[in-house]
Amino acid sequence: MDARWIGLGLALLLAGCNKSQPPRAQHAPRALPRDIAWFDGSLQGAFIVAKRENRPVLLYWGAEWCPFCHTLKSKVFSRPDFIAKSHLFLPVYLDGDDDGAQKWGEQFGIQGYPTIIVLDPDRHEIIRLGAGRDVAQYAAILDMALEDVQPVDAVLQAAAQGKALGANECRRLAYNSWELDTLDQKEYAQRADQLQAAAALCPPDLALERARLTIYAAYYQANADSGALDAPKAVPSVRLAGLTDQVAAIVAQRSLAVSSANALQMLDDSFFKAANARGAKFALPLRDDYVGTMDAAANDPRYVEADQLGFIDAKLRALKAFGGPKSKLPADAVAAANTRIDAALDSEQNPYVRSGLVNASLNILEDTGDYPKAYQIAKAETARSAMPYYFEADQAEVAEKMGQKDEAVSLLDQAYRESQGTATRFQWGQLYVSGLLRMTPNDSSRIQQAGSDVLAELDGPDRIYRRARVRLERLDRELREWNDASNGRHVDVLQVLHTRMQEICVKIPDAEPARASCDAFLKSA
Repeated sequence: MDARWIGLGLALLLAGCNKSQPPRAQHAPRALPRDIAWFDGSLQGAFIVAKRENRPVLLYWGAEWCPFCHTLKSKVFSRPDFIAKSHLFLPVYLDGDDDGAQKWGEQFGIQGYPTIIVLDPDRHEIIRLGAGRDVAQYAAILDMALEDVQPVDAVLQAAAQGKALGANECRRLAYNSWELDTLDQKEYAQRADQLQAAAALCPPDLALERARLTIYAAYYQANADSGALDAPKAVPSVRLAGLTDQVAAIVAQRSLAVSSANALQMLDDSFFKAANARGAKFALPLRDDYVGTMDAAANDPRYVEADQLGFIDAKLRALKAFGGPKSKLPADAVAAANTRIDAALDSEQNPYVRSGLVNASLNILEDTGDYPKAYQIAKAETARSAMPYYFEADQAEVAEKMGQKDEAVSLLDQAYRESQGTATRFQWGQLYVSGLLRMTPNDSSRIQQAGSDVLAELDGPDRIYRRARVRLERLDRELREWNDASNGRHVDVLQVLHTRMQEICVKIPDAEPARASCDAFLKSA
C-alpha cells in the first residue's frame, strides 16, 4: 500500500558480514535481468575496479519484497537501450537486507526502494533515479551522466550562486530524483531556493527541464511553508505564490505537463493547500488542469501501467484536497478508477509486474475509501505471493480501518514472523508493535514481549542506520505516548525495553553514529 506506511512509499546500500571485511553485493537474484553484467564482488571492490577502468558505478538498491523494484526490473532493466548503456558502467546490485546495509545507506544518504545512483570512482554522486518516469528516459539519463561527471550537488550549488547552466547540466538537475534525498524539513526552503535558481539559469529553450525544476521547487517551498498556511485566513508567501503561478502555467500546457507528470505527481496536500489559499478563481482552473494532466498521463504509453495507476491516484488526491476534508470524490472518477484497477489486475499475471499493479491499486482504493475491495485484493495477493508478508501488512492496515482489530493484529504478527532479512524483519516488527499499541493498548505483557523480540532484530553489527533508525525513533515516540496516555501505568514496560536496548547498545563502539540513536531509545522514560 502507501509506501509511507510500509516504508516511500520514497534507496540504500549494504555491507559485509563484519567490520574487517568489505561489504559484498549479493549475486543478481533470479528476477534481475541477466543481460546486465552485474558486478560479482564487494561494493568496495567495485569502486577499486571502477577507478582502474575509469568507469562510473551504476548502483541499484532494491529489496526482494519491493513492488516498484519488480516494476523497474521488469520494465526498465530489460530494455535493450538500458542494457546497452549499462555496459559503459560498472553495475552493482545491492539488496537492502544484506548485512551492513544501514551503514552504507548512511554513507550515501539513500533510503527508499528502488533507487539507482550513478557515482564516479571516488564515490561522488552524479545522479540518482527512482521509479515512476518515462521508461525511455533511463538510458538517456545514463548518457547525460557519462557526458558530465561533475557531482550533482556541485552543479546545484553553482546554480544557486548564479552560474549559468549548460544544457547537459540543466538536464541532469531536472531529471535527478530530488524526492529521494533525505532532507529535514528545515532544509526544504533552501532546496526550493536552489531549484528555483537552477530553473531560471537553464537555457531558455529547455522548457521541459525548466518546468521540472520549477515543480520540484514548488513542492519543497509548499512543504517548508505548510505550517504557516494552517493559520486562519493565511495566504502563501510571495515566493510560494510565485511558484504556484508557475505551476499553474505549466499544467495549462497539456503536452508539457504530461511530460512532467512524475514530477507533478509529487505535489501533495501542502501545495494544494497553498493553491486553495489563493481563492477559487485561482484554485479551480489549476485543479482542472492538474486533473486533466493526470488523466492524460494515465493513458500515456511512455509510462508503465503501475505508474499510470499512480497518476490516477494523484488525480484523486488532488480532487480530495481541492474539495476539502468533508467533500466526496466524484462518482464518475471513482468508477473510472475501479474500471482501470479491474482491467489491470485481470490482464497481468506476471508476479513481478503484478505486484506493482496491486500496490498502486491499493493506494487508489485507500483514497476512495473502498476498504472491502482493498481487503479482498490484498488477501488474494497474499495467497499467491512468494513473499506474502508484504501483502499481509497491507491486509492488516485495511482490516484495522474496517474495525477488524483482532484480525489486523493477527495479520501483523504473522507478517512479522514470516518476514525475511535483518532490515525487513525490524521494519515489519515495528509495524507489529505499533499496531499493538494502537489496537490492544491494555495488553502490556504482549507489547513488552513483542517489543523485546523486535528490538532483538537490531542485535548485530551495522543495523541501526537510516531506515532502522527512523523506525526506532518512531517506536520510541509511540511507546512514550502510550505510557503517557495511561498516566504512566506502563513505565515498567518501558524500563524493560530500555534495558533490552542497552544490551544491544553496549556492543556498538562509542564512535559509531548508531550508538547515539541506540542510547537515546526510551532514555529517561
